[in-house]
Amino acid sequence: MTSTFRNTSPTFLPWNATLQKALDRLSLRVQTTHDAAGAEWPYHADPATGKWELTHDGDWCGGHWVECLRIAAELSGREDLQREALVRTDRLRPYLERDDQFRGHRFYYSAARQYDLTGDHRLRTLALAAAYAMRSMAMSSNGAMPIGTQVQVKSTTLASRSIVAVDNVHPNLCLDWWAFRQTGDEAFHSGARAHLETTYRDFVRPDGSTVEFIEYDPASGLPQREFTLLGAHDQSCWSRGQAWAIAGYLRAWEELRDERYLTVARQLLGYWQRHCADDLIPPWDFMDPALQTNPGAVPVDTSAAAIVVEQLARIAVHDELRAQAPDLMPVLTAMMNGLIGHIAAFEVGLPEGRLLDGCFNQPRKFANHDELLWGSAYLLFALFYLKKRAAPL
Repeated sequence: MTSTFRNTSPTFLPWNATLQKALDRLSLRVQTTHDAAGAEWPYHADPATGKWELTHDGDWCGGHWVECLRIAAELSGREDLQREALVRTDRLRPYLERDDQFRGHRFYYSAARQYDLTGDHRLRTLALAAAYAMRSMAMSSNGAMPIGTQVQVKSTTLASRSIVAVDNVHPNLCLDWWAFRQTGDEAFHSGARAHLETTYRDFVRPDGSTVEFIEYDPASGLPQREFTLLGAHDQSCWSRGQAWAIAGYLRAWEELRDERYLTVARQLLGYWQRHCADDLIPPWDFMDPALQTNPGAVPVDTSAAAIVVEQLARIAVHDELRAQAPDLMPVLTAMMNGLIGHIAAFEVGLPEGRLLDGCFNQPRKFANHDELLWGSAYLLFALFYLKKRAAPL
């Protein structure tokens, strides 16, 4: 069995009472959500009532919920939460053959991390099966990882092996990093590099902003069109996509120690910093026209910031990486403080630990000020790493 965590010395961001309170509140929210959800999976919650919209299958973030249960079990000592995490991991098995980019997240945060915790080789087999299935999705012409023909998105217009999302440098590659450590198979590193190179070439603009989707010609591997689903317009910069890109290139640097990926991440993060307030919580889209006319009416997206914070926390607890990129640490501090400011204040009759102001889908005005499962999850993960002074492999 591999070691679940890297052991390191204290982080740049010293543990304090504010961070502990935030971690306690998020952990409590996991526990109360578990107790209320039954067999269903939490997805997004109404900010006024705290009531979760539930799904039957976890949608694209079922793996995140498994990891939330695992962490809350360790923090609270509730063994039933860990048992539930294992049950939920088994419930995700039917999605192994689903041709969907989010298998990376689904099985990395469930089977892979559960194997690291338990040493159960059935879980290792499941995670590796998902990793090889994911790796087989790569486009032969340019190495890009597509969204897939059964992508778990509430739209049937996107399902394709020739459409690629900016997101994919994170969800699509998570299992690559883990699977390489398990097997030593260079296909996981070379495949990840190919996708990272194509993404930088085609998705990252000179100013450091990113495209959301590109449709490729399968034969030539060249872009045919750029478009958005969740952004303001086809030439805009959707902040959650930008967050996936920042986190993905920072994770690639962490795994491969290739300085080029750190350079790309800094370019992307520089754009973010130039277009955010001091708390670094971004607008839902950095190019929403309303930012020029009525900025107060433009939703922010805490879930985008949480994605970035999780990866910055991974770097903070790793001595060598932190020393090589000290400029990232003030960003972590500012963004973490900003996110904690969006955890709802205590109100009688409402659940504790709600990270508000996540923007799921602004174009459809859908859950655009809500508590989002993945936003809460990434903030929980980040705080947990900082508390333990270590991050999962």
